[in-house]
Amino acid sequence: MDHVVNRVHSIIYEWRSILGMVIWDVIAGAAFICLLYLALMNMESTLTRTGVMLLAVALILLSIAAKYLLYYGKMRRDDVTGGWNKKEFERVSDRLLKGEGEFVVVYANVDRFKLINDAYGDDVGDAVLKEIHQVIDAEMLRWDEVSGRIMADNFGMMMRFLSMKKLEHRLSRINEQLALLEDSEGIKYGIKMYFGVYQVEDRNEPVSTMLEKANLALKKVIQSPQHLVHMGVYDEKERELLSREKSLETKMERALKNGEFVPFLQPKYELVNETIGGAEALVRWFDPVEGMIGPNEFIPLFEKNGFVVELDLYMFEQVCKILERWKKKGYRNVPISVNMSRGHFTIPGFFDRYLEILSRYDVPKNSIEIELTESLFYNEMSMLNDLINQIHEAGMRCSIDDFGSGYSSLNMLKDVRVDALKLDRVFFKEAVDDQRGKSVVNSVLHLAQELDLKTISEGVEIRSQVDYLKEMDCDYIQGFIFARPMSVADFEKIAFAGAQSSAS
Repeated sequence: MDHVVNRVHSIIYEWRSILGMVIWDVIAGAAFICLLYLALMNMESTLTRTGVMLLAVALILLSIAAKYLLYYGKMRRDDVTGGWNKKEFERVSDRLLKGEGEFVVVYANVDRFKLINDAYGDDVGDAVLKEIHQVIDAEMLRWDEVSGRIMADNFGMMMRFLSMKKLEHRLSRINEQLALLEDSEGIKYGIKMYFGVYQVEDRNEPVSTMLEKANLALKKVIQSPQHLVHMGVYDEKERELLSREKSLETKMERALKNGEFVPFLQPKYELVNETIGGAEALVRWFDPVEGMIGPNEFIPLFEKNGFVVELDLYMFEQVCKILERWKKKGYRNVPISVNMSRGHFTIPGFFDRYLEILSRYDVPKNSIEIELTESLFYNEMSMLNDLINQIHEAGMRCSIDDFGSGYSSLNMLKDVRVDALKLDRVFFKEAVDDQRGKSVVNSVLHLAQELDLKTISEGVEIRSQVDYLKEMDCDYIQGFIFARPMSVADFEKIAFAGAQSSAS
């Protein structure tokens, strides 16, 4: 019922401006007829007068009809390509879906079309869009298929579906034809399209919704590394994931403001005596409605949308507050490490915000360790060394996180003045029963010791790994074998048990 009401409203809106102009044209025509009648009143022949009047009425009605047929035709056309616009594409598609056979909706985007506009100007850009439309519509589509420009450099297609292999072949042919387009000097534009595909399941679903789903599939292609594929296919899991991400994005800023992000601490144990010698701050999200949202769900999203920068600064301040409180209570100094994401490095002077936060708290020297992920050290070494120097000047320490998770270079260690090396679990997980693996880990640990770097092994889960790493003279262990991440209150109970009991 709602669909019918919305359709009626759409039709009324579409024809409202036309009806208004028709009324004015009818009034103007009637006025002309009246004036003509008055002018012909003195004509002696009644038959001639009547004939002239009827001819005038017929000409006026024909001109009005022709005018609005042309106007309606223009309303359906795209101003740039001359093909169907979005509204008419949806209308024709809806009509096609009432027939037999299977269909797919394809949402197509021209790769880096802005470069053509920048290089040649908007007029040439519009001409190229028209050529693209001609390739799609005139050369590639069947009589019972339809295409239209949705917006900017995006096109929609309603195509017959036989198989994914045949569909991919047809879309590849479109790109082959587009690759042949060239400018006035014979230089090819290098045009390529990416496609999102939605296989029509519910024919009563609005075509606009089908386009949205095809567009979601297109986004998956565009966001893939190096755009390795040219076609993406929509599935329901992606819709659920995107819907979930949208839900988290709508409430992330409110959550930060309301303190829903809570620091948990995972102890780092000194291997010699197996006692707590530090901790890593890990974020947990406690939503008032959902409860705890796992970091694996929101951290990748925040890294993608850039919100991780604000979350990092928030966690850094929480760590400063914890350390200041411990100092006031007279607890021993237990350093806490906190992550710094690569998103910060796109912001000039970003470390100033860290220094501003640090200046507001009485934090013991060397009680904060900034963890930089290994991937940051693949390039821009001079910039990283400048940052490390700033960290040290501020009275904090610095470590390389996840060392061994990527293509680590031992040669890199001589160029960076970090204080600690955090070995990823993959570095020693298989090494316990593998002599070659043991030799590699032993070499890394001894090289770190030669460079005066503390070593921390994370992800340790079994006793044999503890014994092996102790044998290798690793300094610290962080893993489930000793403790999982826990609330600050629970951490204080095990880290400062003696101090708390004496204070009470």
